[in-house]
Amino acid sequence: MGSFLGSSNANANFVQRTGSTLPPFLYQIIGAGVWMVSWVIVETVGSSLRNEQINGTLEQNFLAPINRFVLLVGTALAQVIISVILFVSVIAVSVLALLPQDAFRLLIAFLVLLVGLIPMFGVGFVLAAFVVRFKEPYAFTQVVNLLFGVLGGTFYNIAILPQWAQIVSRTIPLTHVISDTRLILEPTQTLVATGGSFLILLTMAFVYPILGYTLFKGYEKQAKITGGLSKY
Repeated sequence: MGSFLGSSNANANFVQRTGSTLPPFLYQIIGAGVWMVSWVIVETVGSSLRNEQINGTLEQNFLAPINRFVLLVGTALAQVIISVILFVSVIAVSVLALLPQDAFRLLIAFLVLLVGLIPMFGVGFVLAAFVVRFKEPYAFTQVVNLLFGVLGGTFYNIAILPQWAQIVSRTIPLTHVISDTRLILEPTQTLVATGGSFLILLTMAFVYPILGYTLFKGYEKQAKITGGLSKY
């Protein structure tokens, strides 16, 4: 760590360990910012249902003629929008200050971020299902967000992880958002370099919400039969 941060070869050590030519500050803030936004999505979707349970209004919302998908997404959307605006603002200022020639690439990076938010809602739906079933979101969200931070390449390249951990990491949307954003903003990389990973992210954006929502509807149906919605 000392040679990474403070030695005379700090920049060379950084490039060697990460494989990135981005300024270290920008490299780290991209990972931390994407992780923060994903944390907000995952935790807000689950905790909002828990708050409804505690307030005694969950049954009323479920009896209302409103689509469950809209209910789950809508409760988290306000906080997600605020977090995205803050993240985009910080990244934009950082990129324009450190890599002003990458202004066009910045727009593409924001597109990747927006696509990457969609599968994270799928993960949030899974945690919402656990709230309906187990009445406790926080233990699950803390574990999930910790795993995302460790396995998602938040502060380092996932290539340093064991092979099995890299396989798990590539199933996490966060991993692809962070790596694609970093690649897009690297002056030495072409935009084509993210092609395969971005296609995987698009697939996740389609599959993960469907799987997560299906699991949620299954637990909701079971809770209606057993009376679990009224228990908290």
